[in-house]
Amino acid sequence: MPRLSYPRSAQLKATTIGFMLLLATACATAAGATRGSSQQADDFAEQQVLKRFTDVDFQLQLAGEMIVRKVQYAGADDMIIPAYLFMPRDTTRKHATIVMVHEDLHGDFKTLYVPELTALIARGYIVIAPEYRGSTGYGREYYDAIDYGGKEVEDVIQARDYLRALVPQADLDRLGIMGWSHGGFITLHAIFRRPELFKAAVAVVPVADLAERMRTHDAGYHALFAAQKAYGADIAQNPKPYLDRSPITHARELAVPLLVHAADNDSDVFIAENHHLRDSMVVAGKDTAGLYTYREWHNPPGGHQFSRVDTKQARESWTETLAFLDARLHPER
Repeated sequence: MPRLSYPRSAQLKATTIGFMLLLATACATAAGATRGSSQQADDFAEQQVLKRFTDVDFQLQLAGEMIVRKVQYAGADDMIIPAYLFMPRDTTRKHATIVMVHEDLHGDFKTLYVPELTALIARGYIVIAPEYRGSTGYGREYYDAIDYGGKEVEDVIQARDYLRALVPQADLDRLGIMGWSHGGFITLHAIFRRPELFKAAVAVVPVADLAERMRTHDAGYHALFAAQKAYGADIAQNPKPYLDRSPITHARELAVPLLVHAADNDSDVFIAENHHLRDSMVVAGKDTAGLYTYREWHNPPGGHQFSRVDTKQARESWTETLAFLDARLHPER
């Protein structure tokens, strides 16, 4: 998404800079506390410190414009799932709502999403951003609980249960979902599994074909999948879960309006993945049914991250994304 600008006071800037200095001290302290233990222990301690910083930084940057909360709810198998909740200050009416899914095989919801959050909340949306199992910042046990294309998808879907129970301002009849890269992969699976819950979905440079992905990625990447219980081995030894958990396998199940954006110079999600998804959707008639909309940019700056820089292509992507969501979720109501 383009790096949209937004106002911030000099006092807030000074506070943020001061907190960053505090963060550096905290990271050094954490590393010193674990000196002599394994490097992995150091890494997880640092991730947890960084996550605490992110929690505070969201408050520093956004609390003056919107309601910002860190919440938690029960995901698959009742695992406790942390999440960020962002809401307009107008709590007198119901708002269209978006589940925003962060990227990366092991990643977390970062302040790089601030411009998008600012734009969405200003338009009247509520946004919830789950830190599904496998996310960083919550310790090794949570990190190792990753279930790629499995329970992580249920963790994200069950954010709706939290909204239904505790956020009366969320209009769940106007619920959308969006994600980038791995978050786009989860977005696709969410609408395939529970289409009745969503009115619109956006997936930007989504992982779409695990068989193709294994072909284009190295042995170290393969090992991240083989180590997971649901996969149990490399694709050559156990292809079934890779095929079952590939979005292209489920193209015929699409029943929710879906917008996909891709870049032909993507060096992470190679364009062949989204070509396979596109072709599967076309064969299934989802484009002519008005359910599948696809746009591909030729050689945009940033490649896989093309929507993360302030360029003409990124602005086009974001403008189309907002128009697509607004037309189906009607945040102005």
